Amino acid sequence: MKSWIALGNAVLAIAGAFVLASFGGCLSPTFLANQTAVRSGNLTFDFVNNTRFRASFSFGTFDALDRSPGNVGFEQMRLEAGLSASPTVAQCARNAVIGTQEFIDRVLATDSDQTDDFDADAFSTVVHFSSAPADSATAGLPDIGTATGLELLLGVDFSCDDRIVFTFEEDPDAPGGFRIDFVVIQDEPN
Repeated sequence: MKSWIALGNAVLAIAGAFVLASFGGCLSPTFLANQTAVRSGNLTFDFVNNTRFRASFSFGTFDALDRSPGNVGFEQMRLEAGLSASPTVAQCARNAVIGTQEFIDRVLATDSDQTDDFDADAFSTVVHFSSAPADSATAGLPDIGTATGLELLLGVDFSCDDRIVFTFEEDPDAPGGFRIDFVVIQDEPN
């Protein structure tokens, strides 16, 4: 009897390995953590611009696998040099982003860009840094450089009701000359 149980367990283990291999890594621990994390509540975005230049960018939340086409929390901001922005609260979702091509594509697919206050210069996969006067036509264009967009995942990088503080830094070694750092301040459970 024990040999049949051991054989059955071995067959199950081989079958499980075959199933995981056939998905080509889609069922990675990161994927599973992101897709099984409880998605309820809000997410707070804080931005600190430690650079000498204005930052212009698009950010928000969405669920990458929701193709119906899904809801998008879409925001834009221009943040002057050396300043911090007031917190922005968004509905919690599986992806929290600044820029990124997938986010820009999802905003367009859902017509989330069809707003009266849409900022075409801040609508990019990267953060723009500008030295132009704030009231000029080029105030949102990257005349100084850019920072690569950033994506964080629910259940991997943050939980719902957390606060994420993003800091823009000058970095000559980063693509575009700038980088985005972040720290997650976890929500205190009641």
